[in-house]
Amino acid sequence: MFQVTSASLHFACVNYRHGACLDTGMVNDRTQSGSNCARTAITAAPGLRYGLLLVLLMALTVQGGYIDVPTGLSWNVAINGPGYLIVRDPVTGLQSATRQGALTVDMNGFLVNPIGMRVQGFSNAALTTIGDLQINGTGWPGTNNATPTLAYFVIQSNGCIVVTMADNSSFVRCQILLQVFQEPSALTQIWNDMFVWSDTAAPLPQAIPPGTSGVGTLLSGYMEELVPELQLSLYARPPDTTRQGFLVSTALPVDVGIQGSGFFVLRRTNDSALFATRAGTFYLDGSGYLVHYSGLRLQGYTNTALTSIGDVQVDPLGTPLRNNPPLCAEGFGINPLGVITEWVSDGSDFVRGQVLLQACSNPGALTPDAFDLSPIDTNSGLWSPIAAPFTTNLGWLTQYALEANQLNTNILQVRSNLILNFFEQGIWQITDLPANLYLWGPGFFTVRDPVANILYATRIGDFQLDANAHLVTSNGLRVQGINNVNFTEVGDITIDAADFSNPTATVTNFDIDYQGNIAVALSDGTSYLRGQILTQEYRNIQGLSVAGNGLYSNLTAALPVFTNLPADYIPENTFMSGAVEQPNTVPPLQLPPASGVRLYISNYNGGIVQSSPDLQNWTPVNPVNYSVMNEAELFDVTPSTQKFYRVALPTWSTTNIYPLTNTQPVVVLQGL
Repeated sequence: MFQVTSASLHFACVNYRHGACLDTGMVNDRTQSGSNCARTAITAAPGLRYGLLLVLLMALTVQGGYIDVPTGLSWNVAINGPGYLIVRDPVTGLQSATRQGALTVDMNGFLVNPIGMRVQGFSNAALTTIGDLQINGTGWPGTNNATPTLAYFVIQSNGCIVVTMADNSSFVRCQILLQVFQEPSALTQIWNDMFVWSDTAAPLPQAIPPGTSGVGTLLSGYMEELVPELQLSLYARPPDTTRQGFLVSTALPVDVGIQGSGFFVLRRTNDSALFATRAGTFYLDGSGYLVHYSGLRLQGYTNTALTSIGDVQVDPLGTPLRNNPPLCAEGFGINPLGVITEWVSDGSDFVRGQVLLQACSNPGALTPDAFDLSPIDTNSGLWSPIAAPFTTNLGWLTQYALEANQLNTNILQVRSNLILNFFEQGIWQITDLPANLYLWGPGFFTVRDPVANILYATRIGDFQLDANAHLVTSNGLRVQGINNVNFTEVGDITIDAADFSNPTATVTNFDIDYQGNIAVALSDGTSYLRGQILTQEYRNIQGLSVAGNGLYSNLTAALPVFTNLPADYIPENTFMSGAVEQPNTVPPLQLPPASGVRLYISNYNGGIVQSSPDLQNWTPVNPVNYSVMNEAELFDVTPSTQKFYRVALPTWSTTNIYPLTNTQPVVVLQGL
């Protein structure tokens, strides 16, 4: 049997930014009731990139902090001091504080963080108006009639963004401002290194320029990298699923976790009975409703004005909008407030609705069923009115995540039968074969079995020409599309010269463009369009049946969008010839073990967790649960007399972003 004792260690790290030693203390583990601890920022030589080692069987906590890593990118910034950048969601207006300075410029010239939130500061050249920072020539002081084009910009230590124009003139376009909090432990984390705040955090009345009032200065060309904090403890899975669980990152937009108190509200459609759950496992049905794995529909505001409560609904990925059919849905996002933003094929977006929560005054009195559902009895006095996240004592939402302790075998069984891996684009593999196609977008190729005359859907584009010049899959299924030069007929794609006026000409080569048009070059020096590959989208992805080898059947039940091809076809997808897609795999979800040793890592922002029995031979540890809250955890149920852990962090450079270092650890805890 394991016996775990506590230890307290002090150590020093190189080049203290604030001249302080790091001290061990309780890590802010939201799932294990750890207390908050302020992170101490440090700098270190670029080669020193390993987190700290911990010996298994010892309940140790090692506090990390920040290190400045050079990126060579002028739009990246590190903060030398206690200040925070303020960023704003342009759709909902939600503002967050962050120290993550991986900034870039979006297509409209706005300075944004990695998820598109706009950096705040003085937005005009006079440095008088606070708002979104946009990098352009507005405010150029020149006297020419036409403003020169923008050449480049730099971010100074005081936050001023100086733009240089094509005529070599330059001026201060805008200025990044920083906010500081007297009580940073009162900040509420809503995403990786992103926080919201209340008056309890004691912010300044407004953000101020870097270099003033102790907020710190900016260091351009650097980023702050989190130093992991590691904690070992004995673990026993609690029977109570109403407590806060570890938010496992799933990479699926239909997975939603709750941080803090509160329950999702679900409606049973046959009698409108309401149920509560913290298990945010949903899928989209054929009508776009967010449906819980139990079959009940998620409740919230269903209109743009956020006034009407009912079944939450979005337009399925790739399908025409219900209120504007020429445009297609490109996906949706759910922010911490539960507001659902739908993205449209023309680049616009709009508020589709809002997920609402309900609070229970005594969660221990609930008796969840097999799918973690508890009936909502409005006469019991346990339930508060349904309301938006962040209202009174309600928590907030995290998309692409699930609480691990809310999962059970029933939920995992349903998940194993769902088709969930088409929400995210797979990466491409270059083959240089002209018949191979990488599909960019939410659609599917349609292929036909010429013997059984059955249609299948697939995203695997490793096509080739058979002996009869049909474009086929690796097992001989024929790709469907427009198959004549007049672009009027749909059927098996054939790449030959059959429809060309010169009967003696033969095909020398062919090319498939980004719209699927097939251009054939002939031996007489001429060329023509032979046809076009068409894709299909489905309103009800869950209606598809897995047929093996990357094929899906039961297309009618999946509700195809285009039913009168080619007349109603909308080219929502694009193609890249000479490449194939590496299919996305849904990260597997596992129930936490009944008991064991748990390694909890906070301040986690990438890297590989490794273990060693002797501090010499290191191997990656799997499986590791990663969270969108700068956290990771793993469970070790294998008895061992001694084991060490470390996190191998990435190194940033301008040419190679994520090579792993091979240096020795920063600190080795020996003699334990």
